[in-house]
Amino acid sequence: MKHRTHGMLNGIAVLLSFAAGILSAQTTLPQVDVVGPKWETRRGGYVISSNFNVDPKMSAVIYPAEPFQKGDIFDFRTVRMSDDEYFVLQECASADCTQGHILQVWTKGGALMRESGHDPNRFWIPHEGKIFMFMQRFPISGSRDRTFSGYEPYSPPLVLNPLGTPEQFRTCDVKAAQEKGPLKVIASEHDGSQMKLRFEGGAAVFIQRMRAAE
Repeated sequence: MKHRTHGMLNGIAVLLSFAAGILSAQTTLPQVDVVGPKWETRRGGYVISSNFNVDPKMSAVIYPAEPFQKGDIFDFRTVRMSDDEYFVLQECASADCTQGHILQVWTKGGALMRESGHDPNRFWIPHEGKIFMFMQRFPISGSRDRTFSGYEPYSPPLVLNPLGTPEQFRTCDVKAAQEKGPLKVIASEHDGSQMKLRFEGGAAVFIQRMRAAE
């Protein structure tokens, strides 16, 4: 009986060793490994990605999961924005990020400061940097033109200083809107190589990052 038990134990040990070997081998098989990043496609000579994050502590702030590089293209589209809403692409202009530089601002009608000869939905990243995005609303009442026409290029982070007509500034409490802060992201999802963002108030936008394929 001892010999039989000993033989059974040896057999089980061999089977376990064999199974462990199979599992070990499987984990190294190429078809088991993930061969490419999530939410990424290749098209027209570009790697197109929706790999952005919403800051868990500041739900109004969106940033690229991998920092932008010079030559990257940021693509912005909207399906629902109000006349008084502004989607802002901003970078830190100082090492401690107490000063920010507005790179581009989009409204429902497109980019406010359009780059000559470029698609108004796209912005070409000029250099590496700490770049982030947010949505700001400036409610205007009593004015036929509810969208400001421009912005100051430098401001503190998460602050947009609009430029417009005296009538617009009379009918909009810019300071109160700035103190309230950017609109919170209430939902986000990866729709293939696009990220869809939905903000409080109902605004919905799609963003992408494009990089030349190597």
